[in-house]
Amino acid sequence: MKYSRINFVLAFLISLMSMMDLNAQNTDSLVVASDTIMLPMASGYDWITYRGKADIIDTGGTRTCNFYMVNRTDSILYLNIHAYGIEVMRAVFTPDSIIYVNKLTSQYYKGTYAPIAAFLPFFVDFQTVQALFNGDTERLPSHQRLSFEYANFVPVDSTNSFFTEFTFKELNRVIEVRGKIKVIRLNVPGVTSIKIPDKFEPITF
Repeated sequence: MKYSRINFVLAFLISLMSMMDLNAQNTDSLVVASDTIMLPMASGYDWITYRGKADIIDTGGTRTCNFYMVNRTDSILYLNIHAYGIEVMRAVFTPDSIIYVNKLTSQYYKGTYAPIAAFLPFFVDFQTVQALFNGDTERLPSHQRLSFEYANFVPVDSTNSFFTEFTFKELNRVIEVRGKIKVIRLNVPGVTSIKIPDKFEPITF
């Protein structure tokens, strides 16, 4: 898995979202709802954490990665992605900033969301990133040829459920991400720290 400086934009949003078409024209979005009978989506929590595995499928074949996500609602979101026992990247998102560390290229980015907006065909902020990983379809981007599907909801406590499968598609390029998550925990704090090694070089735009 190699990332150029432009591909970093895809990587931070995260290797899972490498299906996004940076040249797509604005069109209506397709948000696919699950047919699974479910309890209300998890709400009223301060923390949510989970682990999972995702297959990224495109014309070049299928790549598989594992990931770990920690979200303190409306505050901070931590993401760790690894493959074949090797850490690929870490990222920490807050409402005001992003810290991204790419272990494969020995590069990092630390700054605001503004440089990212120059490459993506839709507005992105902390709320968008949080919505993507929490299945909050009402806050996901509109006017794009993107599809987001969340399915197979399971109870996580006496009143809440959460999806255990997701599919993201970029409809113009026929690129798809299929993921399964497990070990879903509510109100259990997780790691949110990130360290930038001294030898790593900054990514500039």
